[in-house]
Amino acid sequence: MNNISPKKILISALFLLILTCCASSSNSRISNFYIEETPNKISKNLLKDISSSVQRYDFHIFYQNSQSKNISNFLEGAKSAFFFQKSLNNANKKVNFIEINESKNICNKINFIKGKKIIINFNLHKSIIANCAKSLDKNFLLIDLEENQNLLFNENIISLKTQNYLNQLSLNEDFNFNKFIFISKNISELEKFNSAFPNVNQKTREKSFILIRSDKNFENQIASIFEITKSQSRKRDLQSTLGRDLKMTPRYRKDITSVIVSSNSNIAKRIVPAFKYNLLFGIQIYNLPNHFDSWNQSASFDDLEDTQGLEYPILLNKVNLGAVNFHKYSPEEKIYYSLGFDLINSINYGNGYFGLLGNYHYDGETITIRPLKVSFKAGKVIQELN
Repeated sequence: MNNISPKKILISALFLLILTCCASSSNSRISNFYIEETPNKISKNLLKDISSSVQRYDFHIFYQNSQSKNISNFLEGAKSAFFFQKSLNNANKKVNFIEINESKNICNKINFIKGKKIIINFNLHKSIIANCAKSLDKNFLLIDLEENQNLLFNENIISLKTQNYLNQLSLNEDFNFNKFIFISKNISELEKFNSAFPNVNQKTREKSFILIRSDKNFENQIASIFEITKSQSRKRDLQSTLGRDLKMTPRYRKDITSVIVSSNSNIAKRIVPAFKYNLLFGIQIYNLPNHFDSWNQSASFDDLEDTQGLEYPILLNKVNLGAVNFHKYSPEEKIYYSLGFDLINSINYGNGYFGLLGNYHYDGETITIRPLKVSFKAGKVIQELN
């Protein structure tokens, strides 16, 4: 393995060596794998598929810009997957990390090497498309970790940006296509929104997509969306006319029954209180992945009480496969680490692999990740395979 911090590799290797030494029985291996004293069904399923993913291929990971945090986390996850598999079996396979500083010879380098080839970074993608994409065999996969716009290649690619979780969420039998709003912090998700709901008429679609900013007051934003400000203004006018106080009652909008939130864990836990603050009821809130990080000591299931949606298994289940100080990682760092870990294992395992980000399905062109279905009720979370 090349160009990866020897210290990090040594620490990961030592951690996983402990797992090997303690693997004299299934129970002792599990006790080292889980952080929670009593693992749940989801955590057990994770161990089952990860342990079944025997290292069958040599991997060659090409990347640029090692200073990128997303790339660094991805590479760390990939090498942890390799060491974890080495701790379980004696397969004579390897993972090579190859940093590319200039792209003029990239075609020759990729074509010369045998095995599975993972190519990271958008600039590398453009070079491949321009020079040698047609000559590459089926053993290469393009990875977009920077969530770039306008991907130029539609096959053999995996990107968290292109995962349309709205499509998965809309399969919920209780979801009303005509009475919802989609609250997002990213304007790029408008394209996913239009793709997921093509049958929603244009007028409804224009009213249904709401862009929020994380640095603003959510109470005021939601009050504006639901016209609470106008109601409060009318209340003040009536109080002035009648000369006495009037009591505000919870507001129910017949034209909106559902709210979809696509943000991050810090924003999501502020959304629900914002709705309660504005005395709204009868609204079902759906959260998309990266809305709850159980590793964060300040996180509470109560923050998302009475909401449901999708979530990455690694954010809800405390399992650690080799990363030092994983509990200190941000949700985004955990996600990109997990993508690197999962990708190695999912290719080895085959279609249907259940990993740290969910179920992986490859249709011959793209990889789809299906996170868990979750619901928050009575201070607890219910997790189901999606």
